[in-house]
Amino acid sequence: MKSATGDTKNKIIAAAYQVLAEQGFEKASTKEIAKQAGISQGLINYYFSSKEDLMFEIFHLESARYIEEMNKISEIPVNENFIRQALAVPKNMVHQYPDWHRLRFELFAIGLRSEAGRKEIQQSLEAGKQQVLKSLNTLPINESINKKALASIINITIDGLALEQMADPDFDIDAAYLTLIELLETYLLKR
Repeated sequence: MKSATGDTKNKIIAAAYQVLAEQGFEKASTKEIAKQAGISQGLINYYFSSKEDLMFEIFHLESARYIEEMNKISEIPVNENFIRQALAVPKNMVHQYPDWHRLRFELFAIGLRSEAGRKEIQQSLEAGKQQVLKSLNTLPINESINKKALASIINITIDGLALEQMADPDFDIDAAYLTLIELLETYLLKR
C-alpha cells in the first residue's frame, strides 16, 4: 500500500505531465497543476523546489519507460531484417507516446537556458546513444566503423524525425524512416 505522501507526489506528477504536455513548460503554471491534481499549490513546492525540478522528475520517469520500450529491440533476431525491425520501434513510439516527445523537446529548450537542463539533456542523449550502441554491437559490421559516432547520429536522427512529425502533421515519417533504413543497410551491411 502506498503512503499518502507517495499518493500526493504521484498526483502532482500525473497532473504536471498532463498540463505540461498540453500547454508546454512556459505556459504551464503550478496553479493549474495543483488544480488538475486536486491539491493546494503549496504542496507542489513541498515536493519540488521548482517547476523545472518537477519537469525533470517527469522526464526521468518517462525516460525509464522509453528505455523499457527501446529494450524491445534486443528481442529482435539479428538477421537481414534487423535494422528495419529495430527502427520500427522508435518510429512507432512517435505515434504511441507523442506527449513524451513533446516533453523531451521542452527539456531541450530548458537546457538551452539552464545548466541543470543541459545536464539532463546530456544524460538523456547519452542513454539514447548507449541504447543504439547496444544494438549496433549485435550486428556483424566492419570493425572500421566508428560505432559510437554512428550511434550518436542515429540517436539524434530519431529525435529529429520525431520533432519533424510533431511540427508538420503532413510529414511522411514512414518515407523518412525507410530512407534511413536503406542508408544504414547500405552503410553497415554492404560494406
